[in-house]
Amino acid sequence: MIFVLVILFAFVLPLVFVGIWTGHKKDMAKMNTELNNSEKQKIANEFEAVKARLEVLEAIVTDKKYQLNEEIDSLRQPAKRPN
Repeated sequence: MIFVLVILFAFVLPLVFVGIWTGHKKDMAKMNTELNNSEKQKIANEFEAVKARLEVLEAIVTDKKYQLNEEIDSLRQPAKRPN
């Protein structure tokens, strides 16, 4: 009976613990990879949003109605008085 207990504690239990630990490490690595993928997706989504905003700003700046130089030039010209 003692021989069986010695074999159990010396060989079987360490193998079980190593198996549990290895499985845990694999699960943690998988979760870490998924987290990294979600972070990458979040950054890609944010980048796309910034690109869309930049396109809108470029459209506003290049639109003839919003050019600041014309507005400043019109303010610099003296006002014409009616005769």
